Amino acid sequence: MSIFVESVKVDSGFEHCGRIIRDGEFLLVFIDDIGRFSIRGVVLTSVLLGLGDGPISGPKDGIVRLSDSGKGLYMDIDGISYASPVARVRAVMRGEQRKGPVSRVK
Repeated sequence: MSIFVESVKVDSGFEHCGRIIRDGEFLLVFIDDIGRFSIRGVVLTSVLLGLGDGPISGPKDGIVRLSDSGKGLYMDIDGISYASPVARVRAVMRGEQRKGPVSRVK
């Protein structure tokens, strides 16, 4: 008699679709097949401190906001939400890491 183990992979709700990098005082957001967006450092600092939403500049304007838990940075662009972990955003802006992931929220 053989025993089979069935495992089910739970969908995380996020799909990797881009990356973030630092360019001087800006956080650059590259989203595959859409384009390059930028967030000013002072705007990003304000958002990360929980002081409100901020603007995103690019081919399509958007809004950057902090998640309710404070662990995710959400970018709402043209009706689609994208997310990046706050810990990675901070590491990239401090120069500790060169790049970080951006995921589409399903």
